[in-house]
Amino acid sequence: MKKLNVFLIIVCLFGACASQNLNSQSTSEKSISTLQNNQDETSKKITTKNSNKDIIQKKPSGTVYKTIDDAYLAMTKKLADLPEESVKSAFELAVDILKNNPAHVRANIVLFEAHLYRGNEDQVVEQFKKLLTLKPETPELCIELGTVIAKLGKISEAMIMFHRSIELNPKFAKGYYNLGRAFFMKRNFEQAVIAYQKTVELDPTEYRAWNNLGWVYMAQKKYEQSETYLKKAIETKNDYPVAHLNLGLVYIVQQKFDDAEKMLKKYIEFKPDDSEGYRNLSSVYQQKGKMDDAIQTLRTFLKRKPDDIIAKNNLAVLLLSKARYGESVKLLKSVKDKNVNDPKFKKEVLKTLAVASYHLAEALAKTDDKQRQAINAYQDYLNFSENLSENVIKSVKAKIKKIENSM
Repeated sequence: MKKLNVFLIIVCLFGACASQNLNSQSTSEKSISTLQNNQDETSKKITTKNSNKDIIQKKPSGTVYKTIDDAYLAMTKKLADLPEESVKSAFELAVDILKNNPAHVRANIVLFEAHLYRGNEDQVVEQFKKLLTLKPETPELCIELGTVIAKLGKISEAMIMFHRSIELNPKFAKGYYNLGRAFFMKRNFEQAVIAYQKTVELDPTEYRAWNNLGWVYMAQKKYEQSETYLKKAIETKNDYPVAHLNLGLVYIVQQKFDDAEKMLKKYIEFKPDDSEGYRNLSSVYQQKGKMDDAIQTLRTFLKRKPDDIIAKNNLAVLLLSKARYGESVKLLKSVKDKNVNDPKFKKEVLKTLAVASYHLAEALAKTDDKQRQAINAYQDYLNFSENLSENVIKSVKAKIKKIENSM
């Protein structure tokens, strides 16, 4: 199992950049300092047979592929949705082709994906080694193979394929585009800029390259240049959501909050179910002193995605700042009860919950018919707090005792 786990872990490293061969679109985290986010599209989710168990049960009928091209497209674009019958058909077709043509690029990729899907650990490793030895004879196949290799964390090896695509066709814009992605992932921003600029020189309609240029400059905190290129991305393709989000983030760090508000609202129009637009728009409203609008923005999102714990936590913090302690505590407790793997986040939630509980207790203690709730809130404060001094603990317990004696 050890070898396979390594592949499954590194598979996400390259996906944050754009690729012509990938389907799902990216989202950025709240902090714009995270370099991997918001280049264009994220990698497809590669899963094993076991993780697809429920899907297979729901989709008992499979597709019998007649061409390796059809099998390749299915295996690389929607592997997680395929039933076992389809994977079997693609696998058998690839094996048959490789008997007569061992260097067939798409057949080798299909075979690799099939082994990965089924959890064939040794075969996954061996087939990946085979991928590294292939020498595609067309620029397009170089990109296809390089993209698969890159998504498995082998950026330098992928770059060999991208360079080869340009050697085969010096005017191949997609080759430079993917080189730009690779340089970005290696944090070689200077070379990434050169590659992306060559891309748009050859193909000015490549809006993702304009966006990625903006993102590279954003990562370097060169916000004026970033703004210029992101505007160009939007000019090239006005309905391109990621560029609107990225430009909104650039406006935030430049404190151009009115412009940021417009961009983020536009992003939400395009992506009404994505949290990033709402969270960042809420932050913009906070910066503008519009706390009610900040709260309402998060409430609107939570109507669409009621289980989003980040939005819940952010809303709870805003409610706490508005002295709406009961609502804040309720939200924070619902977040606390979720299974969250980030210990730092969990610690911050408990810290905020402790503060909110104390303020709630203080408010309830002033109301005659809320004495029991006040005691519970004080106890929550003690339970959720860390490293309280003995004096503070004694003080809170005295408050509890006083309330109990008055009941």
